[in-house]
Amino acid sequence: MSKHKDIGPQDEAAGPTGREKLLSAALKLAAKSRNLSTIGVRELGREAGLNPNTFYRHFTDLDDLSMALIDQLGKELRVPLQALRRSIVSREENAVRTVELVFDFAKDHPDVFIVGVRELYGASPRVREALRRTIGEVAGDLAEDMRVMQITPGLDDKTARELAEVVAVQTFHSTLDYLEHPDQRSEILRRVVQFINALFVGAMAIQAGLPLATMVSTQKLKKPD
Repeated sequence: MSKHKDIGPQDEAAGPTGREKLLSAALKLAAKSRNLSTIGVRELGREAGLNPNTFYRHFTDLDDLSMALIDQLGKELRVPLQALRRSIVSREENAVRTVELVFDFAKDHPDVFIVGVRELYGASPRVREALRRTIGEVAGDLAEDMRVMQITPGLDDKTARELAEVVAVQTFHSTLDYLEHPDQRSEILRRVVQFINALFVGAMAIQAGLPLATMVSTQKLKKPD
């Protein structure tokens, strides 16, 4: 007589739902001041409410899981940013609304940003490179949108891309302050927007061969409301 293995809730969750549970569990554990690479598969399965062996149905190792988290972050963040920027007509409005969107996204997904910033300096070279690549893709989108909409006249493509990368990194890092200090969020937003505007005004002044004071006097540095 053959024996039939009972299929409990853990095994039923081994499909897409199981994958999502593992990703959520990894974020929850790593957000508690830990790196993803230090989480054990058994601990992860326990947090997700799954049999530990379920992990290997979805991921080859913890780096593979980390890459999936980063890929998910990039996709979920880039799409609304692209849609937003294509409705903007000025550099000043672009800076304000882009930072607002990133900060709002961080409020809705705090663990993602806490873990992301930490893993940018974590132990895994693959994960660090994947995060840098994701930030670079966001910067590339920003630079391309600025070029198409002529938001930064006079800047060559290489300089615009370099500045966009600085903006992406600065905004990414600033999300931690924004999350940890809710009473200072308006001021943090103001500082980041001011930094972005000053960065581009300075770059345009240098490329135009103008004194910075002259460029500042002709460019309105818009503050967030």
